[in-house]
Amino acid sequence: MISIKYKNGENQIYNTAGHQLKGSMAEGLVGLNPKELLEASLGLCISITMTRILDRDGIPYDDSGVDIEVVANKTECIENRFTSFSVSVKFPELDPKYRKKLKIMVERGCTISNTLRNGAAIEITERN
Repeated sequence: MISIKYKNGENQIYNTAGHQLKGSMAEGLVGLNPKELLEASLGLCISITMTRILDRDGIPYDDSGVDIEVVANKTECIENRFTSFSVSVKFPELDPKYRKKLKIMVERGCTISNTLRNGAAIEITERN
């Protein structure tokens, strides 16, 4: 669970371990804005999924060779939402056949990408 507390004009983001980071209202400010957090969530899920698969399969890799960039894209004249995500993955040095298989497994195994791809119901309730 994530908790957002708005205090003294700032959004503070907490998990069960405590305060983790500051939320920002726009790009370029201290902290991460909602778009950046969404991009980070997708990229982190892909990274975790990929490294877990590599570890499970006993494939040695240089962890400095894993690099992921994510951009959330909006299409003009579409409702207020992101319409696509561009994900660029620098894989570690791997056999080309395994790299192709790994890409498919990561696409299928990342919970965040599956959720974004297929949508999810959101219910807002009032707390006391």
